[in-house]
Amino acid sequence: MASSTTPPRKRGRRTLSDLTQFIALSIVAGFVTAGLLIPPTAAVGLTANASINWFKGLPDDLSEGPLSQPSVVLASDGEQIATFYSENRDEVPLDQISQNMIDAQLSIEDDDFYEHGGVDAMGIGRAILNNIVNPNSRQGASTITQQYVNNLLIDSATQSGGDPYETMGANKGLMDKVKEMKLAISMEQNKSKDEILNGYLNIVNYGGSNYGVQAAAQHYWGVDASQLNIQQSALLAGMVQSPAYYDPVANPEAATERRNTVLYTMLQNDRITQAEYDAAVASGLDLDVHDIRSGCSAAEEAPYFCDYIQNLVLQDDSFGDTPEDRQVQLTRGGLTIQTTLDMKAQRAAQEQVERTQPLESNTDRVNTSLVSVEPGTGNILSMAQNSNYAGEEGTSNTLYNYNVESALGGTAGFAPGSTFKPFTLAEWIKEGNGVNARVDARRLSYPAGTEWNASCVDGGKVVNPGANGAWSFQNATPGYQRQMTVNEGIYNSINSALYATAEYVDLCGIGDTAEALGVTEPSQDNVGQRQRIATEQSLASLIGTSQVTPISMANAFATFASDGMYCQPRAIESVTDRRGQAIEMPASQCNRALDEDVARGVNFVLKEVLKRGSGYERDIDLDDASAAKTGTTDNSTQTWMVGYTRGISTASWVGNADEQGRSLNNLNIGGQSRDYVDGSSFAGTQWQRYMNTVKGDHNTDKFTDPSEKVRGDDIESDKA
Repeated sequence: MASSTTPPRKRGRRTLSDLTQFIALSIVAGFVTAGLLIPPTAAVGLTANASINWFKGLPDDLSEGPLSQPSVVLASDGEQIATFYSENRDEVPLDQISQNMIDAQLSIEDDDFYEHGGVDAMGIGRAILNNIVNPNSRQGASTITQQYVNNLLIDSATQSGGDPYETMGANKGLMDKVKEMKLAISMEQNKSKDEILNGYLNIVNYGGSNYGVQAAAQHYWGVDASQLNIQQSALLAGMVQSPAYYDPVANPEAATERRNTVLYTMLQNDRITQAEYDAAVASGLDLDVHDIRSGCSAAEEAPYFCDYIQNLVLQDDSFGDTPEDRQVQLTRGGLTIQTTLDMKAQRAAQEQVERTQPLESNTDRVNTSLVSVEPGTGNILSMAQNSNYAGEEGTSNTLYNYNVESALGGTAGFAPGSTFKPFTLAEWIKEGNGVNARVDARRLSYPAGTEWNASCVDGGKVVNPGANGAWSFQNATPGYQRQMTVNEGIYNSINSALYATAEYVDLCGIGDTAEALGVTEPSQDNVGQRQRIATEQSLASLIGTSQVTPISMANAFATFASDGMYCQPRAIESVTDRRGQAIEMPASQCNRALDEDVARGVNFVLKEVLKRGSGYERDIDLDDASAAKTGTTDNSTQTWMVGYTRGISTASWVGNADEQGRSLNNLNIGGQSRDYVDGSSFAGTQWQRYMNTVKGDHNTDKFTDPSEKVRGDDIESDKA
């Protein structure tokens, strides 16, 4: 360990031009300072008066503005999800900063702080003399007030999108230095010394992204600024000269030597005793580093929801006119963003997606996700997937959010399979039909020339749209080519029954119903945007071949749960700025998308999925208070289960994000391999386990039965 008498380590020789510039600057500053210290009436000669008048004509107003502050993202219960910052700072008043820290900073930077008027003429003189006599040991002459002014200028330039480097160090010109002095003098006339010192201790950099003593104390030792001891204070105070070089983690030897230099100045200035000095010099750095990582990579429990929030902020002009302005607001604006995330539901969701396919054994790169929304509000309650939030190469690494659309950090979506069928059911009911009416489900093909109702096209009819002649398909399960009720066709997920139902309704109406409930597909014309699914152009779309997002499916089914009230997905509950002032955020944006009797009719049918239909093994034992629909695409490439209670609607997806044409059959999924994977297999199990965990925290009242007309009890339809 270096002794206190060891001079600070030399970090390289300054060039002659650098030294000359500093001396010239110091001389000019000295003259100006001297002029300020002499009353104008005593100034001799016109030149002196002119110099003083010129100096007085410089700007003396510094708009301090708020310091850069981190923004925090909170769950609905106030638990912190993530922090965003360019400068990690937590402002504290002077009386919450250790006297040791105050003494150390004053001793090494400006021991005459309480005596000078903002510019220290004697200090400038000492610096000039030192730099002439010791050219290899450059000494500065800026007071703490001047340094505070300079840091405020840097902070202001950064927040306004300017170049902060123009006001820093060697980039600072002669006029910049003189203006800085004028501003420092003006500040001294308008602020108390304690206010200036407090501002300084909250703004300067103490290494890395740590700005201000509170953030630094927490980072290096996990203590508050009020608890800093002598040696800790000396270490921090010494870092101000060169935060990167004297970083105790990266360069502990240089940091220790600099700390001891500060301790020596404290002893010389009678701020510590000899015994305190000896003990402090003999101590180690004793670091206990607490990393406070910024951004969504540090959101250990909800990184993809965090990413969703970040994208929402960057696209919302409530936070600034441009994306750049919004980024500054997020990383420097000190926002408190209260979200809708339910941490219990989030933890349960994350547990289940990783249980379905653990990351460490995901050799076949199978992807899983869960997302939940609250019916009646659109509040997003959970958002999870089985991947690491990381951009680096790795089997389980991705920055893509499987649950949301590409414009908000996600993907184009995935084919929903038979989870799309309830939209045809809803249209069937909207057009005045009962769910127990019978249809002819014997056909697996519709011949060329078959006409389908399509009100949105000329003539109101389309001929086997997208089929190029005859339209043929298969049922997943044999034995269902018979007459059956619409109800049975949906809950058993029979394709032949679905087309027999669609034959009598408006294909355009099916697409309109899906759109009204927020289910769309990627636009073919505008990249990053979504558009209505044109069900009148493709019969295949009726059994779920378009690309939809899990969040849109969870939210659409939430509309059924809320008796037809559609609410836009909502992730942000409230936002306040650094002053605690609210930034206006929209409340739940809801509208009636379906007549309540139509929605109740859908619930009436989808309840049967869990009782005796395709998801009967996934019942969550709520007795008429839960409903769901399974979905499986051709060759089992994507599998789904979307289900709900009155209080929570959840989309569970297991499939392939990167290899959307690859089958899940015979892959290793959670240690199992199945010859045939459908929606009730892994996606269904994932949904069931999750819903059993969270169902009791949300409304589980029974669904209201639809009218007798919608139930269609004992009504024989000629459509069979």
